[in-house]
Amino acid sequence: MNRVHKPLQILVYQDVLCAWCFIADQRLEPLRKEFAGLVSFRYRPYPLRVEETPPSDKEVREWVDEIDRARKEPEGARLSNALWTTGDPPRSSISALAALEAAKLQGTDRRDTLARSLQRAALESGVNVTRTDVVFELASALKLDMNRFTAAYEAPQTRRLIREEHTLAADRGVKGVPTLVIGGRWMISGLKETAEYREHILRCLEKSSLSGSPGASDRIVH
Repeated sequence: MNRVHKPLQILVYQDVLCAWCFIADQRLEPLRKEFAGLVSFRYRPYPLRVEETPPSDKEVREWVDEIDRARKEPEGARLSNALWTTGDPPRSSISALAALEAAKLQGTDRRDTLARSLQRAALESGVNVTRTDVVFELASALKLDMNRFTAAYEAPQTRRLIREEHTLAADRGVKGVPTLVIGGRWMISGLKETAEYREHILRCLEKSSLSGSPGASDRIVH
């Protein structure tokens, strides 16, 4: 009897305010289709701003610098630093990530669509997507069931889940985003080219099939 192999799980840690995550999503999208059935992508929250506090001038400069550098990538031409320079900078990214967890209850495709909408609004149009009124406006525009969405978005356990996920990811060695954890054993940190992501996934698929042991100790860390 042939053994049925489960798809290799890839956890993608991200923050919707991160320009590098926005570009990584675009580079991973063709691979999600290419490796359909072989790998399973799960997007997980990793807030870069956890506490609800105004960013310092130094933090704002760092965010602006990140966006300016990301703008040099082919997928980043439309990026804008207006989110951090127009007087209404985000305090914490948890509320935007809570919106994605709430949308996911109506399907991963709805979550992915809302994620792209939040990213474009924040990183291209300079809209503070951590504000509840903005979250509701974007969710409504995507025809989500707003009663279900609102209940999940406002539930204290949703934000608690995100904070716990952040702690768990840090315990796994995640220090920033975008970070991919493949099969619970291999980690790829930082933005990569699509070809490099493909190469890593192929190597991990091969190692996984050869070892057949979830407890194997080899890790790829970048």
